[in-house]
Amino acid sequence: MAAYPDEDRASESSLEDGPHAQSVPLLPLQSWSPSAFKEKFLPSSPTASIWPSRLPSGPVARRRCLILSAVLLVTFGSIPLFLSGRLYSETSEVQPVHGVADLNPPLPSASPGGSGSAAYGGEELYGEDALPIHLRPETYLEGPIATTHFRDSLRNDTGYMTSFLSAGWTNDQITMGNLIYLALITGRIPILPPFTSYIGGDSAPIPFSEIFDVPRMVTALNSPILEWHMVKDIERSHAEGVRDEIGCWNIWEVDNMQSDGPRWSYSTVLLNLDISYTRAPQSVKLIPNYEHDSHSTFWSLAKLAFPEGRAEVLANPNAHPTRPSEISEVIVPPDEQLVCYDYLYYVCALEPFDSFEKDYSPMWREVMIHAHWTSALEDLAKGYLRRLFRLPENAAIPPYIAIHARRGDFLGWCGDVPKEDCFAPLGAFARRVREVQEEIRLRHGIYVSHVVMTGDEKDPLWWSAVEERGWLRIDHAEERTAEQYGNWYPVILDAVVQSMSIGFVGTDRSTFSHMARRRVSDWNNGAVRLVKWGTVGADDH
Repeated sequence: MAAYPDEDRASESSLEDGPHAQSVPLLPLQSWSPSAFKEKFLPSSPTASIWPSRLPSGPVARRRCLILSAVLLVTFGSIPLFLSGRLYSETSEVQPVHGVADLNPPLPSASPGGSGSAAYGGEELYGEDALPIHLRPETYLEGPIATTHFRDSLRNDTGYMTSFLSAGWTNDQITMGNLIYLALITGRIPILPPFTSYIGGDSAPIPFSEIFDVPRMVTALNSPILEWHMVKDIERSHAEGVRDEIGCWNIWEVDNMQSDGPRWSYSTVLLNLDISYTRAPQSVKLIPNYEHDSHSTFWSLAKLAFPEGRAEVLANPNAHPTRPSEISEVIVPPDEQLVCYDYLYYVCALEPFDSFEKDYSPMWREVMIHAHWTSALEDLAKGYLRRLFRLPENAAIPPYIAIHARRGDFLGWCGDVPKEDCFAPLGAFARRVREVQEEIRLRHGIYVSHVVMTGDEKDPLWWSAVEERGWLRIDHAEERTAEQYGNWYPVILDAVVQSMSIGFVGTDRSTFSHMARRRVSDWNNGAVRLVKWGTVGADDH
């Protein structure tokens, strides 16, 4: 069984706790059933979108508004570029690669003639105002403005689901995908927390919708997605010391045998939640009594989202104790309306890590394959690539191969093996690049000479060796990426650049590489490889 290093550690920063919140009683569920929202809300004439208006004030809102403004400029300016994900269409500004299939083509318009649709490389780009009513977030909320108490925003005839983040950005994407898929199979609406992995003194949480094209995603899913800033006025709740009490399922203590409690998450601090956790049944653990794995299956967790499964567990409180909440020390059973789990990264269909390793992964095939970048983010990445290739503005970007060499924080997994023996040498990456070049030649009839290296190595001598091979790199320090766009953007732009390639060579056991591998393979019909590491000659073959 493969072991995965902590891809990137979660920040330990947190907001100061405010005064204890008043108890918020559960609302009775009178008419909700898991599939009710699909039956109740049928497509009709679109109304005004609430995605922009629900964004919180402060740095997150200002940055989000800048992104939205960029999208509008791109959409309604001169000739549009190309639909997100379609890199090698003959109408795109990337040099065409003939014979490349678009395995995730644009979806048919959900609202023909809607005001939000815009030509984009000959296809339609789906804005929030082009969504049918059953996919709009406001359909599933009580009002147009996020409330101080999240429960005041929820409809009492609708079921929801949420979870919290506690890892690095890539692993948190996987957690989000697992949450959305689990909500889909239980007929609930997911409420996504903002990304918090790289929070520092000058960084703000970043919403899922600032990075990913949510309108396009919900159209592909034919199911809505909410975000916490739509449901709860987070800044106001902290300013007023308003905290919400809620009962959630404690999965981590069951799955991780070294743990003595639920998985801690900064998300709960940010969202001002006081959680009373109920221990999940032992049946959720994929491999019973095995301390070296922490996985549950989707359906073992889905069972807890249904009335009978919930009642079965709560009927035996001695085996499934409920902890008092950390702040108010209230004891609340798992919520029926907003089902929540402490941590959903370690969830699989059949075997550990299949959510991103295996081609049958339902989380990838049904959810995250549709999580394309926003057009503004793609445009930003294309600007970086043009400067890298020394191309004029609006010039076609030639096909290229991207490499991701994960080194830095993986050193702790080398044990007693010296760094240079543990990590794969550049020669191993070069051999895999040649394999990818040959596969592209056979599949698409072109030879790709451009190679772009991305990675976290700090040694300038290593980067000099990269340049000696004729490979290029995006130097975020020289580009002043963090200063211009924020601390999130060096890593986000690397991921976007990787996903735009026609070939990809990554680092084995890196979730960052695995997600890029999936995107290049399924979005671009590209050739992909992973380089093994850990011992001398680990990737020899």
